[in-house]
Amino acid sequence: MQSQFLTGTAAGRIMSRQGKGVILSLTATPGGIGYPGTGGFGVACCAIESFSRNLASELGRSGVRVVNIRSGGSPDSRVFLDAFSSIGNELAAQIIGTMEGDTMLKKLPKMLDIANTAVFAASDWAAMITGTTIDVTGGTTSALNYKTSQDTAFIPPFISPKNSGF
Repeated sequence: MQSQFLTGTAAGRIMSRQGKGVILSLTATPGGIGYPGTGGFGVACCAIESFSRNLASELGRSGVRVVNIRSGGSPDSRVFLDAFSSIGNELAAQIIGTMEGDTMLKKLPKMLDIANTAVFAASDWAAMITGTTIDVTGGTTSALNYKTSQDTAFIPPFISPKNSGF
């Protein structure tokens, strides 16, 4: 969040003097929903999305747009490929399958989907889009497979059972 603030405000000052510009940020699914097991990462995504909205309200009168892109996680990204290389193909496929199952489209966005969205958001075709998040998650904002029953007590690893209230 500190990096977002420093770079966003620095770019905003320059773009404001120019009278135009677009600041893009990128978050992930936990920025829009409660998503178990994400801990501080989910909180950071929420903070970045809120900061983007507020920065847009500050810079809009100067002709600067601020748009956030929320990704559902791209299995062809370096982060995914590196993480999955250490756990094996079978477990990686299972994790991707679960994540895809949590989307309305039953597939995750590829890096090209995120890049195309960024190109659009920065273009004149999106000239009236600011202060918002473009959801490129395949529809994971419904948290389809993350409904819990009364039979299951799930305590994320970052919450101490002593302090969780469960």
